[in-house]
Amino acid sequence: MIKTVFFLARHGETYWNKAMRFQGHLDSALTELGQWQSHQLAQQVKMNNIDIIYSSPLGRAQATAKICQKILNRPYQVESDLIERNLGLWQGQRVEEVALHPDYDEILQQFSKLSSHGGESAIACSERIQRKLHQVAKHYSGAKILVIFHGEALRCFLAGLGKVSKANAYEQFQNGCMLKLAHHTEPPYFYIESE
Repeated sequence: MIKTVFFLARHGETYWNKAMRFQGHLDSALTELGQWQSHQLAQQVKMNNIDIIYSSPLGRAQATAKICQKILNRPYQVESDLIERNLGLWQGQRVEEVALHPDYDEILQQFSKLSSHGGESAIACSERIQRKLHQVAKHYSGAKILVIFHGEALRCFLAGLGKVSKANAYEQFQNGCMLKLAHHTEPPYFYIESE
C-alpha cells in the first residue's frame, strides 16, 4: 500500500482575519504577521523534503504558497478545487454580526447540508476537498505535498473524515497552522497523522 503525505496548512493572517470578517471567496492581503507565519510554516516543513506545493487560487493562499516556495525551492501549483468554502451573502460580514443569525451554529459549527444564501454547504465543501486531494494523491503517489488553503475548508474536510468539532474554524485553526495527513491507496484513504 503506497502512502502519500499531505501537510495541510491554513494561509497566513490577513487584514480581514484581523478584523474578524468572513472572507469566503472574497479576499484580503496578508498582514505583516501573516507573512511571518508563512515563513514559519515553510521552516516547519523544510525537514520533510516536500515534493510539490498546492494552493487555493485565492490571493491569501497564493501569497503564503509563494513565500513557502521561495524557502522550499519546490514547484507550486494552483488548484481551483482547493478554494475556501463559499459563504454566500455572509462573505465580507463581521463574525459578530453573522453569529446572530439563527442558522449560524448549524452552518459554521456543524457538518450539514445547510448553507447561507448563495453559499456552499459544509458537506459539499468536504466532498470537493476530499475528491481533489484523492486525485492529487493518485497523481503524485508516494509524494510529500504541502497544501495551502483555508480554515473553513479545513474544518469541513476534517468533519467529513469524522473529526467533528462544535467550534468554528476561527477557534479551531490559527493562521499558519498545519496538520499532517496520510493518504493510502485503499479505503478509507485518509488518516490524520498529527496536528
